Amino acid sequence: MAALVRKTVYAVLGLILSVSILAPMAPVQAEDDFSDTDYWINLCTSNGGVALSPTQKKSCTAFMRQMASQSKDLQKQIDELDIQKAEIAEKLAEYGAQVQNYQYQVNTMNAEIATYNGQIQVKQEEIERLETEIAESEAQIQAAEEKIKDRMVRTQETMRLNPYLDILMGARSFNDFIRITNGISDITAYDEKTMQDLQVLINKMNNDKIQLEKEKEDIEKLKQEVVAKQQEILVLLYQVQLLEEEMQRQYAELQAQGNKIASNIAWIQQAMADITEKLNEVTAAGSWTYPIVGGRINPNAGTWHYYSGALHLGADFVAAKGTAVVAAGNGVILHSTDGCDDGYIGNGCTYGGAWGGGNQVFALFKVDGGLYGMSYSHLLKGTTIAAGTVVSAGDRIASVGTSGNSSGPHCHIEVYYLGSADNFARYAANWNGDLAFNAGWGTTGYNLRCEAGNGAPCRVRPEAIFGG
Repeated sequence: MAALVRKTVYAVLGLILSVSILAPMAPVQAEDDFSDTDYWINLCTSNGGVALSPTQKKSCTAFMRQMASQSKDLQKQIDELDIQKAEIAEKLAEYGAQVQNYQYQVNTMNAEIATYNGQIQVKQEEIERLETEIAESEAQIQAAEEKIKDRMVRTQETMRLNPYLDILMGARSFNDFIRITNGISDITAYDEKTMQDLQVLINKMNNDKIQLEKEKEDIEKLKQEVVAKQQEILVLLYQVQLLEEEMQRQYAELQAQGNKIASNIAWIQQAMADITEKLNEVTAAGSWTYPIVGGRINPNAGTWHYYSGALHLGADFVAAKGTAVVAAGNGVILHSTDGCDDGYIGNGCTYGGAWGGGNQVFALFKVDGGLYGMSYSHLLKGTTIAAGTVVSAGDRIASVGTSGNSSGPHCHIEVYYLGSADNFARYAANWNGDLAFNAGWGTTGYNLRCEAGNGAPCRVRPEAIFGG
């Protein structure tokens, strides 16, 4: 079935694929060999459900640009969407809310495509059946015609009507042969029955041919529907990409402005003072515990930058909604926020946390002699652990959600190195409410990377701790 549709839609679909690329669509000199169109389309659109590596994305970008340069109609669509970028930037929240509906639309259209492909498969099987029956009918008709013709010739010979043989054998068609034969001799009952059966067979074959043409017309219409739905889906994906790109840019700018607790920092400091004895009893974990049970880091939204180039100061751990989020070390919860429903691109919901982070947890951990701050964002509403809770590595502190500025279930995690673990209780009691643990936001945060040689406080790449 896939091969049937693929040959018809690839030429158009390959061009449509370019709508998922934001860069200008000027023709490029591709370094890869794009002659195997099937391979590149399969890789760049699905890749078996596995996220593309940065190198693969770069190759797909070149492939899609090359294909897009061949379609004036597609280029026009892309240009129209690009013009909307300025409007999207001004009305990001309004446009971002639309993303919630995009996935539903995509799922609906994919279901329709699956239905069309199923109908195409059924019709293709019917076409193959009809073609087989027509071929068999033609063979039977030819054999029957030869048999009747031979019988009639021999009958005329036995009736001593040889002078008519030249007339019979000169018939230009089988119908002429029958007409001439009827004119020179009576046809036996056997011959008449044979020719009646032959006429039925001929009628059936002609009807099959008519039905075959109708099935072919129907299948072409279905293929066109598949192409149209594919185009709608990919244009939607391009619109989503525009929104995400702009959101990433604005999000970095908002973070650069800094986020700091003001309303309840005094309460938090008092709460920490009340549990000083417990804090002094916390021992350092010997090693890190993976923070998302069964999760994995999305390589295309890794720490420091998104694939698009926009700043992204943490790692996105992908997992199903409701998956357990656990303490990565022994420590205490400094701050937590709750109350945000499922979000969308452009949603800035937060109740006292970092803009766009939705429901969040901020923890202080002791791990292998080091003191670390850690933030968890986009958590599921109603699952975040309370501030002031002392935790051990592996304790459940929330569940994966998609609150705030989020397009799907995941947990955004940032890690900060704060110095020696001996400073644990004192740091907790004197925390000033800076949600970046004084390690900066935006470009400042990027410049304060530990891997760049900065001392505490500095930002740690989560992948360096948890792999990925």
